[in-house]
Amino acid sequence: MRSLKVKIPILIITLVIFAVIGSTYITYRTASKQMRQHIINKNTIIANMISDQVNQYLSDAKNTVKYMAQNANVEDMEKVKEEINQIYKSYRWLDVMFYMTADGEITYSIPHNDIIYRRDYTEREYYQYLIKNKETYISKVFISSLLNQPHIIIVSPILDKHTGEIKGIIGGGVPLKAISKIIEKTQHSYDGKIYVVDEDGKILVSPDYNEIFKELSLKRNIEIENKVIGLEEILKKYSKGVGQYRDNGHKVYVSFSKIENYKGMIIVERDEEYIGKEIKQIQKELTPLIIAIMTISFLLSISLAYTITDPIEKLVVYVRNISKDIQQGMKGFKVTKNNEIGELELAFCGMSKELSMKIEDLKSSHKREKDTRKYLNNILRSAGSGIFVINDQGKIVIFNRTAEKITGIESKNIIGKYVNELMRNLNLPKDIFNKNLEGNMFMEAEYKIKRNDAIDVPISMMVSPIYDDANKSIGLVCLMKDLTQIKMLEQQLRREDRLKTIGELSSSIIHEIGNPLAGMTNLLEVLKDHADHETVREELIVALREEVDMLNNIVINFLEFTRMNNNKKVSVNIMHIIDSTLNILKPEIKYKTIRVIKNFPREIPFIKVDPSAMRQALVNILKNSIQAVGSYGVIEIKVYKVNPNTLVLSIKDNGEGINEEMMDRIFNPFFTTKEDGTGLGLSIVHKIITDNGGTISVRSEVSKYTEFILSFEGETDEIIDC
Repeated sequence: MRSLKVKIPILIITLVIFAVIGSTYITYRTASKQMRQHIINKNTIIANMISDQVNQYLSDAKNTVKYMAQNANVEDMEKVKEEINQIYKSYRWLDVMFYMTADGEITYSIPHNDIIYRRDYTEREYYQYLIKNKETYISKVFISSLLNQPHIIIVSPILDKHTGEIKGIIGGGVPLKAISKIIEKTQHSYDGKIYVVDEDGKILVSPDYNEIFKELSLKRNIEIENKVIGLEEILKKYSKGVGQYRDNGHKVYVSFSKIENYKGMIIVERDEEYIGKEIKQIQKELTPLIIAIMTISFLLSISLAYTITDPIEKLVVYVRNISKDIQQGMKGFKVTKNNEIGELELAFCGMSKELSMKIEDLKSSHKREKDTRKYLNNILRSAGSGIFVINDQGKIVIFNRTAEKITGIESKNIIGKYVNELMRNLNLPKDIFNKNLEGNMFMEAEYKIKRNDAIDVPISMMVSPIYDDANKSIGLVCLMKDLTQIKMLEQQLRREDRLKTIGELSSSIIHEIGNPLAGMTNLLEVLKDHADHETVREELIVALREEVDMLNNIVINFLEFTRMNNNKKVSVNIMHIIDSTLNILKPEIKYKTIRVIKNFPREIPFIKVDPSAMRQALVNILKNSIQAVGSYGVIEIKVYKVNPNTLVLSIKDNGEGINEEMMDRIFNPFFTTKEDGTGLGLSIVHKIITDNGGTISVRSEVSKYTEFILSFEGETDEIIDC
């Protein structure tokens, strides 16, 4: 069974069997479906055709009776009788004609029967309908007293043209045998069953009974549109349709159509056993053909299998030899076929030679790869930065010597472990690498880790995704650098910078205080010489007070600049602080007729700041803008978000602008371009903004504009609607 000589014939025969069986099954299903549809279509055609014929039959009879009633004159009964006789002889679909008085007595009939004089017809259904509705009516089937045969009685009233009262009744009887003959014509050429039933389900015509109009009802529970419905309900709700029911295990297909002028229905049925007969005939014709196909397929499969497997078997022998030694295995190889098999043998020979060359190349490539890997490992071990690599499953696969030295963890204890374990050992946030693994983000940040020996080590961590040739992320490479020495140097530089700043501040303070002190000394000398002059003395005292106020202002601003950051921060709406600031400065804005443009978004986040300090900072900035613009100037205040949680406040004026050389110095203490300025206003603004966790920057162009840009991080859990 393992040989292709056996497998291929079996496979071909199996495929042929499945193909034949499948084709036969599909043919059977298709034929069955078409035959079923044919039965349903034929049933429907017959039901509609017979319904139309019976309807036409009754319509002709109804029109005849109605016409006679409309033209009858009860004052001339002889003429009425004559017309009744004429219609009886001329029209074949009426075998009974009669005249009935308005009181329900038949006074004349053809054929004649004395029983009419002894019967009371007022109880008849058609009489009661006629008296009530005064219109032509077709009754149900019942046994006529005139011929003692089942009839459908058609009656029409003779109405007084002036009063509309019934003066008489013309009636005619349509024999049920006539309708039965219509059915029989079709039944002779149709192997199904045709029924005529009235609205109560009573059988009027049936192929199962020789005598028509027996007191029998047709009982059927028919499935229509996946719902089983009794015949009584069908007679009430449906005018035509198709369905099916089961009878003795067989499916019976039903079509029905109502008779338009009569409270009855034509029902046509056909058993699915008819389909079985047709299918058996098809099977009988197909069986010899299937056997012949199977036999031919068996013989062809054996021949085909030998043609294919013989050269393949030779190739297998050579392959077995090649697996031991390629050069020796190819000795004696010959092409045996001049067809596709021969091409396969040639291709096999060429592949064998190519394989020999590729094996040699592979050996060389393997050696080069081994050398390269060794070289890269040496680089990683010798790198000055800690390097570790995480694969796409979150496991550490590389951990170099410098990483061991920084963390105090040996590589053998961490390689193959999940990165979360390393994070736990180093006391680092757990989501550092998860974000990069999920979002393919580059990240660089500083952290403080705790080594195994409990020493805190400041590090910088740079995480970058690793991509394959298809630009798909397959892991992360992490560079770790020990910042201990750098942090020490930074601390020393900050200390030196503070000393330098204190020196500059002291020099500036001495210079600023020196001017008013020198002025005060001069004024005191003048006061000494003119102490007796009251007017001069008053002027000198006022000048001394101004110098003291200037000195006091310098000291207060300096104290404000150097005070500790002890403000109380709360969540606030920046809009309220802006509006409060504008109210404070309203007189100055109104005095210079300045137009303030506010551009605020619909929603902004809260920011956590000291409201009073922020108001002071905005007052200082806006005062600079008010002083910078002329009369009728414009100041634009704009609030916007640069991302979902960063709030930016822009204050832009169209004033004289700031020289580019002064841009880097405007926040320095005691730097000012105003004659009466202290140079601490913007320094205080800068300190307030940074103390409240924000940033401040300036953009300006001389003679065009100056823009102060303040940026704050909002609170993600609070969004306000403006």
